[in-house]
Amino acid sequence: MAIKSSAQEQAAANNKYYRATGFSTIKAFFGNYFNFTGRSSRSEYWWVILFGAILSIVAMIGFIVAVVGSAIGLDPDTMSPAKIFGHMGIGLVIFLLLVILVALVLLVPSLALLIRRYRDAGIPWWIYLVQLLINASTNFMPKDSTVASLLSWAVSLSILILTLLPSKPLPNLPADDTGTRSDLDSRIDPNVFAAPTTSVAPQAPKAPETPKGSQASEAPEKHDDPDHPYTEG
Repeated sequence: MAIKSSAQEQAAANNKYYRATGFSTIKAFFGNYFNFTGRSSRSEYWWVILFGAILSIVAMIGFIVAVVGSAIGLDPDTMSPAKIFGHMGIGLVIFLLLVILVALVLLVPSLALLIRRYRDAGIPWWIYLVQLLINASTNFMPKDSTVASLLSWAVSLSILILTLLPSKPLPNLPADDTGTRSDLDSRIDPNVFAAPTTSVAPQAPKAPETPKGSQASEAPEKHDDPDHPYTEG
């Protein structure tokens, strides 16, 4: 799995990793750390989401194993979350610091990736700002408010739908060295877009027509020399 785009597409998308897939998306994620003006395809976005989900699951499993291991040596009758976390000691502090550090490192490129995905789908970047404001407004509502729950679900669902939209055509995409359009799918024959040409065979010049009523040959001239009489034959 690699980057499935040409140099012309990467220049038009302002992203040298445009249409990256697989592990190439990790390089694209950090390579576009502060890129808020380019575009990112669906594959580039969702591969990063997949790797992030796997990383979160691994971290959660590690945390659960650490909590269970810390609780084994405690008295079941007096066991409580405070005692469990207290028994973990410095290990819990290190784990929390790592989680905070990773979250801070991934915050900017994650936001940039989402903005690029919006731009690639033809969605203005400020739509995400509106979504953030709506989601933040739910914090000022009662915790058991149905309206707050509906708004949170609506924001999450709208983000999901917008990131699933297909890519819009790239602007001002030049032709490659062969003169063919590089914005076409490789399965499309570029000749179908060429203007039809009609070849006309050169015509031979027409012979001048003989006017009707004219004689095919003129009569012989009369011979008037008496020394050399004219003789037909």
